[in-house]
Amino acid sequence: MKLREVARLIRAEHGVMVSIAVLAGYLASGGKSLLGALIACIATFFIEAALFATNDIFNLEEDRLNRPNRPLVQGTVTLREAWSITILSAILGIILSALLGTFPFVLACAALALGLLYNYYLKRTAFFGNLIVAALTSLSFMYGAFCATTSPPARIAVFTLIAFAANLGREIIKGIRDLEGDMRAGICTLPCEIGVAPSAAVSSAFIFSAVALSIAAARYFTPIYLALIIATDLIFAYAALTVLLKPVENAERARNLTLIGMLLAILALLLSSL
Repeated sequence: MKLREVARLIRAEHGVMVSIAVLAGYLASGGKSLLGALIACIATFFIEAALFATNDIFNLEEDRLNRPNRPLVQGTVTLREAWSITILSAILGIILSALLGTFPFVLACAALALGLLYNYYLKRTAFFGNLIVAALTSLSFMYGAFCATTSPPARIAVFTLIAFAANLGREIIKGIRDLEGDMRAGICTLPCEIGVAPSAAVSSAFIFSAVALSIAAARYFTPIYLALIIATDLIFAYAALTVLLKPVENAERARNLTLIGMLLAILALLLSSL
């Protein structure tokens, strides 16, 4: 088993991005401890690793159709190895979260349980599955905040809502991209339920709502935030428009653009907190 294949299995790049989101939430809430920030980021990375590994375990048949280059499909990581990575990562993530206090521990346990339930069953429940993924991703900011204080500032709640709307739009775009393979695998996503064009409209509506909220929230942040969030909003708006015009053809591109936009938004919060 190669380290590179393990990194692909656990989506290490996503784990790093979510860990940065936790750090941003931590600093924006007044966190000062370098050790506390480090533990929070590492705990997040391990929990993300456990969830992404189980995603591939439970999604093996669908990946044979939609993502034949995934490590489990190619055999570069075995199922036994994937389960070992899942169990070890989950244990480490929960133990580290417990060191940070009651709220981080409870959030970590809830996120892990909900994520595992999603991977096993809820991803097949159309729009509800999208809601779960969006909620889990956006809660990274609140997790970081609760690692710093038991009373997070209002701007963290606002930013969490922005992230939720943007991630929900992105998840629907993913459903458009994977529609053919999902239908063959028996997974009924939102595009399967209501069609591609209506799903593109719903996705764009959530993305544009995130743009509107980010502008309305500018008063909570510094000029650095405003400068970066303008660039973020332009990327989000372009992604939403492209998926509206040609949903199937532009789904992959739009999803990648929203990922870039999300990273910029995280940096906006992080830099405005320094």
